[in-house]
Amino acid sequence: MSILLETTLGPVTIDLDVDGSPHLCRNVLKLVKVRYYTNVLVYNVQAGRFLQTGDPRADGSGGASAFGLIDAVRKARLREGGGDGGGADDGSG
Repeated sequence: MSILLETTLGPVTIDLDVDGSPHLCRNVLKLVKVRYYTNVLVYNVQAGRFLQTGDPRADGSGGASAFGLIDAVRKARLREGGGDGGGADDGSG
């Protein structure tokens, strides 16, 4: 399954890994349906790898979760003394 993201620089097709990340895909599809991503900045573009969008402040702090899944996980990890995050390498390793 895929979605089409229309940007000012042209369209981007995003392939969703429904089998590998069903909750994340449902969340993204729900947010698409309610037009959450309309006029939201696309930032941190890593050509051929990924892009980030859906963050209202475009600073990496995050955005909405249609089902509260992301916020629930984040709060649980903070209670346990852990954290969450993500990143990308330069592909050299």
